[in-house]
Amino acid sequence: MRVNTRFDDNVAILKIFPGISQRVFNSILNIPGLKGIVLETFGAGNVPTSRWLINCIKRAIKKDIVVLNITQCEGGRVSMGQYETSIELLKAGVVSGKDMTTEAAITKLMFLLGQGLSADEVKRCLGKNLRGEMSE
Repeated sequence: MRVNTRFDDNVAILKIFPGISQRVFNSILNIPGLKGIVLETFGAGNVPTSRWLINCIKRAIKKDIVVLNITQCEGGRVSMGQYETSIELLKAGVVSGKDMTTEAAITKLMFLLGQGLSADEVKRCLGKNLRGEMSE
C-alpha cells in the first residue's frame, strides 16, 4: 500500500446564494495563491444570470484557477448545459462535478492540485471517477 500525502490546500468552497454580491464573490476569487474553487450551485448546476458573476468566473479560469461545479442539493447531480446559466459556465471552462459531494469534490481537487498537474490536466481528471467519488 502506498499513501499519497501530497495535497494542495490553496482551494475554497464558494456556496452560491440568492443575492450574492460581486464584492463577496471577488473576495474569494482574489485570495492570494488560490488554485481551485468548488462552486456549490443551485439545482442541476445553475448560478444567477448576473453578467458580472460569469465574467468573474472567466477571469479566474484565465488565471488557471480550476472551478468545479457541484450541486448544493442533497440529492441529484450537476447537468451542465441543461439550462441557460449552466451553459455559460460550461462555455467559461467550469468543470462539472456531476454527483460528487462537497467533501469528495474538495478532497479530489486538493489531491489533484497536489500532484503538480497543469490546470488542464486537473480539469480532465476531475471529470473521471478515480475512487468511487462520482457515478459514471
